[in-house]
Order: sequence, then C-alpha cells, then structure tokens
Amino acid sequence: MSCLQIGFYLASWGMMRGSSFLLEKSVKNYEELIRTISKSDPKLWEIDVDNYNENNIKLLLNCKNNIIQALGRENNPTDTLVTKIMLGVFANVPAFDQYFCKGFRMHTFNEKSLLRLKTFFDENKSVFDSYKIPTFDFITSQETDILYTRAKIMDMYGFIRGMNYKNEKNF
Repeated sequence: MSCLQIGFYLASWGMMRGSSFLLEKSVKNYEELIRTISKSDPKLWEIDVDNYNENNIKLLLNCKNNIIQALGRENNPTDTLVTKIMLGVFANVPAFDQYFCKGFRMHTFNEKSLLRLKTFFDENKSVFDSYKIPTFDFITSQETDILYTRAKIMDMYGFIRGMNYKNEKNF
C-alpha cells in the first residue's frame, strides 16, 4: 500500500513523465525506498527550516543519500525527485524543482543551499510564522491541528516566485 501511495504522490507532482526512469518501473520498485524511509532517523520528522543547523543539515543530506541509494544510484535520481519525496514524507525541505530553484537561484540540494534557505527564513521569520495553514483529515475532511511546515510554505513561495521570475536582482 505504501508503494502505491508514494507512486501516486510522485505521479501527481509530475515525476513520472519525460525521461524519468520511474516510467519504466512498477510500484514494486518503491519497496526499498519504503524500507529506507521506515528505518530513517526519527529526528527527520522534527526538522524544519527554522532549525536548520549543522547537525540537522547532516541528517537531511544523509537522508538524501539514503533515498538515492534506495532508488538506485545507477538511475541517477535527481534533486527534484529526492526532495519531492522528502517534502511528501517528512515535510522538512522544499522540493528543489525547476520553479523553486529558479525562484531562489539555486541549482543543487546541498549544505550551502540549505544554509541560504535558513538565512532567508530568519530574515523573513515573521512573515512565514504568520501563515497557519492546517492540514485536513482524510476520512472526515475536517481541519486538523497539524499545520503546514515552514519548509512547505517556503516551497510554495519559491514555486510561485520561480513561475513569476523576471530578472529580479535580489530576493
């Protein structure tokens, strides 16, 4: 069931089109990914942009490497794919897709880019903290007490900014 969930999640975010290696795989391909996620450090669930520090960044980059290994290094999983998985599962990083990267003028999911996001968050903390977007219960469709993480809000901001990118000098 978890393989189906992650497969449909990735498909809904456009990760099964074009030249993606995922087009050639069945959902059974995600078994190792699901095992890897289930064995991940529980601290990954607690990381958000406001607490990106040396230790947490190491955990995030270790998670990236574990996901790449689970998907098969020979498949060359992109930062977009890896961060979409991390956003969908842990909600601890934005998805480094085309628009987000354009919006933040970043090219790679690495320590330097995470530190830049932390700085941007710190400079705009009051704005990010003003958004309280609830999630919804799947069965009841009612709001829950669980709010979107700052990383998810930053993901939405970066995506929209990248779509509207017009040779801005600063962000």
